Amino acid sequence: MYAEGRSVEIELVAPVETEPVVYRVEDVSEAAATAFADAVEAALPDQVAEVDGSTLVTHRPPVAPAPRGHRTKLLVAGIAVPVLALDVFLGMAGRPEHAATFWLALLVTAVGGYLAFSMGQGLYRMWHLPRNGITVHARLSHYTNNTGVYRYTDTTGASHTYTDRMGGNTVELAYDPRDPKVAIHPEGVYSRCMMALMMLVGCGMAGGGLFGIGWLALEALKG
Repeated sequence: MYAEGRSVEIELVAPVETEPVVYRVEDVSEAAATAFADAVEAALPDQVAEVDGSTLVTHRPPVAPAPRGHRTKLLVAGIAVPVLALDVFLGMAGRPEHAATFWLALLVTAVGGYLAFSMGQGLYRMWHLPRNGITVHARLSHYTNNTGVYRYTDTTGASHTYTDRMGGNTVELAYDPRDPKVAIHPEGVYSRCMMALMMLVGCGMAGGGLFGIGWLALEALKG
């Protein structure tokens, strides 16, 4: 059993002086190929042979991303301080209504930025995880407020949940081997086009909000 990149090669045991049969599966996720090869190697019984191939096997378990709580707090503080300072500047150097309008423009920017980021992240995962993640079939566990809760198991045996309104007893998911709780259900072309459209709308809102903030700042500088 050999896993190399996005392919898996399986060589069946053959008698001496007989050419072994080799099966090769290509165009699969590299993480899935590695996990499959490791699982097969672990399930095979010990064989008596002059060369112990297990000494040539290396294992690198997926490493989960570092916690982001500390970085998130620093990011929030880094954004809040200049935002408050700019609002005070607009109220003092410009007109009072400019300070109030600033928060409306900031709200449009924040909503548009969140929409663009969330839709863009979803599109990236739709493209990335089916190619580089691990595909599993999740089974329906129960319903919560008309939303199905599906449960799946990663290669380490840990259980995770995925919620969606799609229905059905099973659903195919692709999850990130570095962070198994991040999973997606591959959507069709229509859903991806709608996500791309919403991402563009978010970009337009964020750009319009930033333009409005820039205009307010320019008016305040003019006095």
